[in-house]
Amino acid sequence: MLENITLALAKKIGNYAEEIVAKEYGAKPFSVAVCDKDGFTVLFNKQDGAKLLTINLTPNKAYTAARMGVSTADFLARLQRDNLNISYFADDKFVGLPGGVPIYNNQQQIIGAVGIGGLKEDGEVAAKVAAAAINL
Repeated sequence: MLENITLALAKKIGNYAEEIVAKEYGAKPFSVAVCDKDGFTVLFNKQDGAKLLTINLTPNKAYTAARMGVSTADFLARLQRDNLNISYFADDKFVGLPGGVPIYNNQQQIIGAVGIGGLKEDGEVAAKVAAAAINL
């Protein structure tokens, strides 16, 4: 049973993200980050032409998803619904932007997360990649 993201799996996830974007979104430049279950970055790729702000935001999306155990889109919805300031969580790496999604093993335990940045479809791409990750 896989309990944490490995570098080998993180590389496969990064490659899969590139395939999905090229196939379904027209090969737009973006960044992808994969972190382990504790939120530590295992892989980060910034494609040529991807926005510079993705260098910090994309790994933080993955971090937030891993630490909170929910997608960053769901985390944003909670912040808005409960009228919470993100600073209440006392973690300056937390991001309330779509594009971070937890990755689960076959026993439905979080083993890491993926972050996508630089696309208007960040959340959609991240969800597709996370759903496929355990089978890569």
